[in-house]
Amino acid sequence: MSLETYEQNLFESEIYNKLKEAEYQAESTKKRYTHNEVMLELRNVIKNKPSREK
Repeated sequence: MSLETYEQNLFESEIYNKLKEAEYQAESTKKRYTHNEVMLELRNVIKNKPSREK
């Protein structure tokens, strides 16, 4: 298996695991977020994230 194939499989596995985690959380709570709530929080995280440049 090439390194590229391995990395792609690893990436897909990580996505699958995150989606399964989200499904579990959705089943265990009644709390739901709107698109606007999610995007606002994401924008705040990105805006406040420190730069990696030195």
